[in-house]
Amino acid sequence: MRASSRLLKKLDNVLSGYDSFGEDPKALVDEVLAEVQKPLEKLLSKSKPELMTEIYVERDRAVLKQEILNRVMAS
Repeated sequence: MRASSRLLKKLDNVLSGYDSFGEDPKALVDEVLAEVQKPLEKLLSKSKPELMTEIYVERDRAVLKQEILNRVMAS
């Protein structure tokens, strides 16, 4: 498994452990980052652009999902 895939999988696992993110989900960023520190360090130690491409795609997917869910909630 690629370093980027391991990071994304670990991130998904950590986030799935939360039943709620409270009123300010961004307040949990440091806590979640601490949980994914090991795979993050491994990813950052690699200098392969294709690994970061997977991260960019996942980020863009999350942005699209957020916008769609915001529109659903506004309906």
